[in-house]
Amino acid sequence: MQLFNPIVPQDRQHPNFRTVLALGNGFTIDVINDWAKGFVDRDGKFVEEFQTTFNSGFWELYLFAVLKKYGMAVDFSFDRPDFCVPRLGLNIEATIASNAQGAEPEHVRLGAPPADLNAFNMRTIIRLSNSLTKKHRKYQQSYALLDHVRDRAFVVAVANFDQPYSFLSSHRPIDAVLHGYYVDEERFMAGGREGRLTGEELMTVMKANGSPVDLGLFTTPAYKEISAVIFNGCATMGKARALSSDPNPDIVFTAFRLNTKSHTPHIIKCRKKSYEENLLDGLRVYHNPFATHPLDPALFRHPRVFQSYFANGDWIYEQRDGQLLSRNLMTIIARKGNQP
Repeated sequence: MQLFNPIVPQDRQHPNFRTVLALGNGFTIDVINDWAKGFVDRDGKFVEEFQTTFNSGFWELYLFAVLKKYGMAVDFSFDRPDFCVPRLGLNIEATIASNAQGAEPEHVRLGAPPADLNAFNMRTIIRLSNSLTKKHRKYQQSYALLDHVRDRAFVVAVANFDQPYSFLSSHRPIDAVLHGYYVDEERFMAGGREGRLTGEELMTVMKANGSPVDLGLFTTPAYKEISAVIFNGCATMGKARALSSDPNPDIVFTAFRLNTKSHTPHIIKCRKKSYEENLLDGLRVYHNPFATHPLDPALFRHPRVFQSYFANGDWIYEQRDGQLLSRNLMTIIARKGNQP
C-alpha cells in the first residue's frame, strides 16, 4: 500500500496526515510503512480512509504490528472483524474514541494542556465507554452470527483520540470504564487523603446533557461477549517517532514509567539518541472475568505489557517497574540570526 502517496485532494486530507507530509520525515514514515507490511486492504478503501481520517487507520496498523511481533498470523480472507487469528481462536475488532460532535478534535493543540485533570478524564471516559458499548452491540447484532467468530474469544482494541492532549490521560479513563475504579490525581496533588494516591469506586458519570453513563463494564456479566479489551494510550505518532532511526539530536522525549515503590513515576527526559522505547510499551490488556470465551493471558504476556485478570478468587495484575504510562516529545527548533 502506498499510504503516503496522496490520492485525495488536500482539503479532504486529515490534518495529521497533512502534518506528516509537511514534515517530510522519512524516518517516521518508514516505521508506519513497516507496520503496514503484510496488511491487506480488503475493501480497497483503507488508503483513502487513512488519508482522510488517519487516527483509526493508524491504530489498526499499530495493532497489526503488535500481532506480527507476537507471531499471530492474521487471516485476511475474512472481511470482519478487523483481525481474525483462527489458529488461536481469536478475533479482534479495532475502534477509537473520537471527539464528540462540536468538540475540539485531537489534532487541535494550540492552547495549554488541561488545567483540570478530572474534567479532562471525564470527557475521555464518556467517549471510551461510547466506543466500547457500540462494538458490544455490533457483536451481538452481527459478529456473533459468523461461524469464525462464534464460540471464540472476541477482543475489542480501543485507543483514545477524543480531545487535544488525549495522550496525557494515560490509563485512568479506561480503568474507570472497565472496572469502575478512578484515581483523583487533582486531589492527590492538592494533598488530599493524606497525600495518598488512592482510587475509589466510580460507576456512573454524567454527560453534558445530564444523561448518565454506566461504568464498570467488566464488573457484571452484561458484557460477557467481550473477552478482553486491549488499550494503549501511547500508540500515537510519538510511538512512531520513538521507534524511528531519526538522527535529529534536537528531539526531546519525556516519558513517565511505573514506579512500583512510589506514587511518583520514574520520569525520563532525554534526547532521541538516548531514548529507548519498545513497540509494546504502553500496551494494556484487560480481561473480562465474566467472559463467555476467556482470553488466555499467556497470549499477550510480555514484560512491557500490563494485564489484569481474575484467577483463583482474586485479581492478578501483571505489571513491572518501568512499564510505560505516558510519553510526549518536543522538537527544539533553533532560531536563526538574532531573532528573539
